[in-house]
Amino acid sequence: MTASALRVDAIVTEMAALRGDAPALVTEDGAAVSYRDLSERIEQAARALSQAGLRAGDRLLLVGENCAQMIVGLFAALRLSAWAVPLNARLSPGELDPIRAHAGPRLCLYAVTVSPEAAAHAQRGGALTRELPGIGLAALSNADPQAAPEPVENDPRRQVAVMIYTSGSTGKPKGVMLTHGNLRYLADTSAGTGAIQASDKVYFALPLSHSYGLTTVMLCTLAAGGCLYPVARFSAEKLADAILGEGITVFQGVPAMYARLLEFAAGKGRTLIPNCLRMCYIGGSMIDAERKAAVEALLAQPLHHGYGLTEAAPTVTRTIGGAAPSTTTVGWPFPGVKLTLRDRTGLPVEPGTEGELWVRGPNIMKGYYRDEAQSREAVDAQGWLHTGDLARVGDAGELYIVGRIKELIIRGGFNVYPAEVEAAIGAYPGVAQCAVLGRPVDGDEEVVAFIEPQAAATIDTGALEQFLRGQLAPYKIPRRYVLMDRLPASGTGKLLKAALKPMLEPDGPRGKTNR
Repeated sequence: MTASALRVDAIVTEMAALRGDAPALVTEDGAAVSYRDLSERIEQAARALSQAGLRAGDRLLLVGENCAQMIVGLFAALRLSAWAVPLNARLSPGELDPIRAHAGPRLCLYAVTVSPEAAAHAQRGGALTRELPGIGLAALSNADPQAAPEPVENDPRRQVAVMIYTSGSTGKPKGVMLTHGNLRYLADTSAGTGAIQASDKVYFALPLSHSYGLTTVMLCTLAAGGCLYPVARFSAEKLADAILGEGITVFQGVPAMYARLLEFAAGKGRTLIPNCLRMCYIGGSMIDAERKAAVEALLAQPLHHGYGLTEAAPTVTRTIGGAAPSTTTVGWPFPGVKLTLRDRTGLPVEPGTEGELWVRGPNIMKGYYRDEAQSREAVDAQGWLHTGDLARVGDAGELYIVGRIKELIIRGGFNVYPAEVEAAIGAYPGVAQCAVLGRPVDGDEEVVAFIEPQAAATIDTGALEQFLRGQLAPYKIPRRYVLMDRLPASGTGKLLKAALKPMLEPDGPRGKTNR
């Protein structure tokens, strides 16, 4: 395979040659864009951005929501060997500005026509709105005329394509550098296994500013020649309409999206079968067995699972390739990806024993931008990514995620894994989502559960505790329950536990509690 064929931007070029007239995407207003049209728009946009000053090695900040403009802008940057840095427009100025300062972009592109928030960021940044060839009406600003380009690698496996900012468990954003090689490996391998097919209509609700949406949804669909249905904002009602009216065949989401869909269907008394769905997939965080069964009944489809992280671009394991298991395993290693479980000293653990998950493969990031120390800490000299996640391997080689090492709660000398407690709480009727954290108290830790009830549901925490006593050991039972209308979440719907930590403080807000 030639070096050019390993580039991410070649995906659309290749499909334009193979399936030129086939739809690559359908916009929210119903307009279809063929692969040939998409390829031409990307070429036009690349020329426009080059004329505006974007060079190989520069960073292009893309601020917006899922739409054709964001997709074209991202691929245009890659066509120029620049780095695409996609950001969700719903970030606050206090979140976006430090990222922009750290990334040091030469240009900032704002998808103002689909996002009022992007328009507000553009106005703050002094961007001028104009018609850009291939992109359409958008705002562009010369963020830093003095921005220095990064060295350009001849080998696409080393050349950075996209930089995704993730806060992880620290709360401080880190720029994860993902190469053309990282992304093409996952996209091409996924297409080769038939996970996404050329006939698929894929609902694209996960933000492309997140590695899950960028790779697992967008790139894997385009590499297979399928059709994307990008939506700027997730809505359970719009998803239901698309499933029933648009013939959507694939939906990939996070637990919060499936929770909203269950709420909507129950509240409206609406059935979602029969439908054309071929595959439903969940990632981002764990789902309990009861919720999984409810989703499968609603959609008449098995719910496949997976595990990944941004530093792995993101796929590590998945259940795709066989029948979706009835358990909540996250599946088996993605082809070419190797796993090992290690103890605190770095030695392999005994079979059946929990340990930190280490991952190695062609999908592992190049590193964190401008942070060599954290890069070395995350990926060792042998190429193993230390995920910080505790896991165990089942008898059939399937992986189970137990929890985060840094989230481990030690209560009375016993280990409490939040994921286990969250799964038990999630099985209680009326619970939409929950998050479990540890709160230091007098040399020990107590378990605190933050709970988001389903719409119109009332949670009796006394009855909930009685239920949990039949599911968990006494030391795992939460000491305090906090009921909230909505738990804080990222643009992908992933719960933000860091935002809940201030509520653990004695003087912090406590929501509703009866303990």
